[in-house]
Amino acid sequence: MFSKKPVFKILSSFVLAVLLFASCEQPPGTIPETPETPDTPEIPGTYIEISIFSSADMAKIGVDSAYPLSAIYSLTSDITLENWTPIGSAAKPFYGVFDGNGKTVTLKSFAPTAVSGNNYLGIFGYVKGASSRKAEIKNLTIDSSVNVSTTAVKQTIGLLTGYAELAEITDIALSGTFIFNSSKTILLGGVAGYINQSGTIIKDCNSSMTMNITPGNGSGLTTYNFVGGFAGMFDGGSGIENCRNTGDVNAISEVSGSQIFVGGITGGSAYTMNTTYKGYIQDCSFTGTIVGKAKGFWTFAGGIAGAIVGGDANSLGNTTRIVRCFAEGTISAAGTGSGNPYIGGIVGYNYYGALVSQSYFNGTVIADKTGDYTGGIAGYNSQTGTPNNSRIEDCWSAGEVKGFNNSGGIVGQNQENAYIRRCYSTAKVSVTNNASTGVGGIAGMNASAQTDAVTACVALNQSLTAPKGNNIHRVTGAADGNRSNNHAWMEMPVTTGGTYTERKGDTLADGADCAEKPEQSFYAGFGWDFINVWKMGSDGCPKLLWQD
Repeated sequence: MFSKKPVFKILSSFVLAVLLFASCEQPPGTIPETPETPDTPEIPGTYIEISIFSSADMAKIGVDSAYPLSAIYSLTSDITLENWTPIGSAAKPFYGVFDGNGKTVTLKSFAPTAVSGNNYLGIFGYVKGASSRKAEIKNLTIDSSVNVSTTAVKQTIGLLTGYAELAEITDIALSGTFIFNSSKTILLGGVAGYINQSGTIIKDCNSSMTMNITPGNGSGLTTYNFVGGFAGMFDGGSGIENCRNTGDVNAISEVSGSQIFVGGITGGSAYTMNTTYKGYIQDCSFTGTIVGKAKGFWTFAGGIAGAIVGGDANSLGNTTRIVRCFAEGTISAAGTGSGNPYIGGIVGYNYYGALVSQSYFNGTVIADKTGDYTGGIAGYNSQTGTPNNSRIEDCWSAGEVKGFNNSGGIVGQNQENAYIRRCYSTAKVSVTNNASTGVGGIAGMNASAQTDAVTACVALNQSLTAPKGNNIHRVTGAADGNRSNNHAWMEMPVTTGGTYTERKGDTLADGADCAEKPEQSFYAGFGWDFINVWKMGSDGCPKLLWQD
């Protein structure tokens, strides 16, 4: 029989200082304001190992001096947390280790005082380690029935932790439901609301949880709401690796002026108009339904992320990126009231030098409002000049892309200084507005003046459809921007106003003719890498080498 008393074990001598940036107000479009500088915790000269047998033991962490925030904790049995007060704060963060040992925490609710008064809400409120010894939380299942309504301001929310910095979060499984209603802007993720700094990582996590999030507007950490299956926002070089989400993520706001970033893995990176590196997402997947609706200027929705920002084309390590990821299911902004819905199978907005590489989408992307940019991989691919060009490379899409004004098999809009390279699509692509701006097998619109802005791409789309005949072409809908060496299925059905036409005849916008399923040698002939990136699939189309 286990004793109900804590078990202590002397480990090693260690000194840790915890420093945070001072609080300051940030303008719209920048990272959240950072919290107040904390008091340096009283750090013992040794770390101790403590077994957690019950919810009562769990509640002692950081409260009882025998359960310090620096300790190494081990959960020995399943526990239930109800009316829970988070462990750790900005002033006194958790900086130890918590090993769930494969046990389950049933999280029913947070304490009303925590909901109304805590900026950082989760089982752990605030987790921050050091470069010499990261905080760790691992091997834990969280079964949630959390249902929160609040008017609190400046909240960062995750079931595991509100905030994580210099922390490794691994092998977390999420199940159940997560309902959160706020009248203010929030950062919210299934695991963490906000992850920050290089070395901070969410890795090897899984979720089947349904998220129904209703964010608001104003008096928040940023002008925008970020909602993601695992992290609300990532920043400072943090990463998300090998995470799988099979649940649904709904972020729907009825508050006037609300703006939303929503993704199956993360709401996105910090949204700034600069090329600063924010972090990375790799080897992740989403296979559910995402619904994003707001009543402000923006709705960004993507199967992996709402938006990613920042990069340098000469340095992968300094580029915010999505690599080797896939999404299946439905990504929808149907019914949104926002002025500009940017919706993509992988990412809503790829911005200021960011990169999407070796990724694919197979499902349905939907936008039904004017001002939309709707694409199989990205809604919008944009900014800035060399070497900070946004790029979508070695990607493919299938299924259906249904836009209102602009729709493309890979992107809705390839904007200035952006590239699309070595991509193909078999998706059905359509728009519903009579004044459609662009419908294309690869890009609905292409305004990039970069040399070879859209190059070595192949449009194998099942069909292209628009109510009227303006700006519909097999490769790029509008006949603008630079393009080279692109191809399209010679018998692709192109329909405008109910009238079928084989092709429009613009050699750049329509590409050169090719078969419906070209051989590998065809792709290799204009630069596709079948040693390190691509392989031929059993369906006769290229597949990425990492795919099963």
